[in-house]
Amino acid sequence: MLVTGTCGSFQPTPWRLFDMLGNAAEWTDSIYCEYPYHLNCNDLNQEKRRVVRGGSWSDRPLGSTASVRRPYQQWQKMFNVGFRVVCDSLDVSTNN
Repeated sequence: MLVTGTCGSFQPTPWRLFDMLGNAAEWTDSIYCEYPYHLNCNDLNQEKRRVVRGGSWSDRPLGSTASVRRPYQQWQKMFNVGFRVVCDSLDVSTNN
């Protein structure tokens, strides 16, 4: 069964990060290469597939881990892939 959850409804990681897995898989700036990498694998000027990490709300639990990496074309539109926005700490108790 696939379900969604309200942001911040689960416990944070040991580094106090919330919602790191499961909402949307995350685009990275890395070129997708098979392990082990070659010397020039991460030349960002290359027109190659980029790495998408983690899992989304539409993935099963085994596909929703930080170690999961999938290759997608840079121009490829995906309904379950996004990017992460990092902000300073927000005190949710005062709604500021």
